[in-house]
Amino acid sequence: MADRIEASLVYDTKSQPLSSGVRAVVQRARRVLYAADETELVLQIAQDRQPDRLKLAGQVLDEGMPLEGAAVSLMGPARKISEETDEDGEFQMGALPRGAYSLEIDTPAGVLSVAPIDIE
Repeated sequence: MADRIEASLVYDTKSQPLSSGVRAVVQRARRVLYAADETELVLQIAQDRQPDRLKLAGQVLDEGMPLEGAAVSLMGPARKISEETDEDGEFQMGALPRGAYSLEIDTPAGVLSVAPIDIE
């Protein structure tokens, strides 16, 4: 069984706006950064095409490099969604209802676990 690694919240623009001079591609999107040892998880939560749905985009970095092929599992109020990171360490999940979600990412160091995050 793989080791479970709890990721720590570094910043969340919901409670900590981006520093002056830092720009986001989508100004209305919420950005969140988690870290555990040498692994970082960058998340962006934005409005989806459907007005009552959101989309989650993320990137997994290990020692600063994109982590390709990592299994990403998002567990939420309605269902579990599984994706795999691409060659840039990125993944996307859309049409998500608002609610609390937990996230797990299978990395070479172990399973990176993110405490439930409110996607709103």
